[in-house]
Amino acid sequence: MSKTLKYLLLSSLLVFSGAATAQKSTINATKSKTYVQEKKDTLSVPLWQGFMVEFDVEPLIENAILNNSTYTAYTYQGNIQGNLKNAYFPVVELGLGGASKSLANNHSYQGDGMYGKLGVDFNLLKPKPGTKINKNYFLAGVRLGASHLNYTIDNLTITNDYWGGTEDINYSRATTKVWFEVVAGVRVSFFKNIYLGWNVRNKHLLNQGKYGSPKPWYIPGYGIGNSSAWGFSYVVGYHF
Repeated sequence: MSKTLKYLLLSSLLVFSGAATAQKSTINATKSKTYVQEKKDTLSVPLWQGFMVEFDVEPLIENAILNNSTYTAYTYQGNIQGNLKNAYFPVVELGLGGASKSLANNHSYQGDGMYGKLGVDFNLLKPKPGTKINKNYFLAGVRLGASHLNYTIDNLTITNDYWGGTEDINYSRATTKVWFEVVAGVRVSFFKNIYLGWNVRNKHLLNQGKYGSPKPWYIPGYGIGNSSAWGFSYVVGYHF
């Protein structure tokens, strides 16, 4: 083999090897850049992600659809919920409500008051490596609620244990009730900064009141005044 042919073969091998190395370096650089961008999109989340203002429209829908002849109730509730790293959502809920009901033995109940709740939600939809941050949330959390209310029970029959006999009175009282909630729900980005969502709540009353005293039939923010209760809310919110 001539020296010229050997030189040409050696030169071709060197050129091919250099091109392959350069191509491999370009591919690695592209992959590294893509990985860095994906990592930035998924992991580098600033602490403060804004806040959301929400309004619960479920009571309005319920009152419009259901026509309950035995009692009437109303609730107006809104909340402000912060967003920390798209993972933690501290929340303050405020509202007012009331109810009236015809009870047995010609009794009637009326009550109203204000309430507030403090709590936090946790986002269970954490992004996996290589995926972008999701603007939809599956939330689970807790609340501590308190309501101050005034209620009246008309024509309440009481028995005089000392003198005997009975009499009808109008019983009125102001009281404060405290409860604990376990909450689960979703938030879905509907249009730009507008969100829709719902919550399911399991509530447990922490102070039952004195034994034998008439208890409030309805507690604003809690519902029917049993030791435990379920609740549902449908919310419309705007993210700032």
